[in-house]
Amino acid sequence: MSDSPAPLSPVESKPASLWRRFGAFTHELLFLVAYLFIVGLIFASVSGESTKTVRPQILTGPIAWLQQAYLFLSIGAYFVYFWIKGRRTLAFKTWSLRLQNAQGGDVTAQQAVIRYLATWIGPALGLAMFMLIGKSGSAWWILGVFANFLWAVVDPARQFLHDRIAGTQICNSS
Repeated sequence: MSDSPAPLSPVESKPASLWRRFGAFTHELLFLVAYLFIVGLIFASVSGESTKTVRPQILTGPIAWLQQAYLFLSIGAYFVYFWIKGRRTLAFKTWSLRLQNAQGGDVTAQQAVIRYLATWIGPALGLAMFMLIGKSGSAWWILGVFANFLWAVVDPARQFLHDRIAGTQICNSS
């Protein structure tokens, strides 16, 4: 018989409602749009595109690829950092939410990276649909963009697709 204490059980947390998760998503989206705008201005200034004309220009060539890579990696680093070790983004703190693994513990770095990459399934699907549909006037491609979140409507546990893939869940924080 061992005198060592029994392992602690994971925190029993109630899964957050869809509305609270959508609220936090919208909150995160506001921060991301501001970040995208600022990074876009910086890259346009560095490339000299902002001085060529009064109208805003879309970056092209290597500078555009560099900007896209920077955004993908920096946004990924931000989310992975805040998803592991029990940390929470400002939106999750504001909405009193916590990301945890399926057992109720902290999310691992591997789960956070998988979750971030899986989050891009919807936008990639939306882009593919847009390219297939073209300019035919149809806006069905928008459903593709939000596929990860629409998945929660048919998922028995109301999980987002990226949470289902990564083995994570969003719960109310205590």
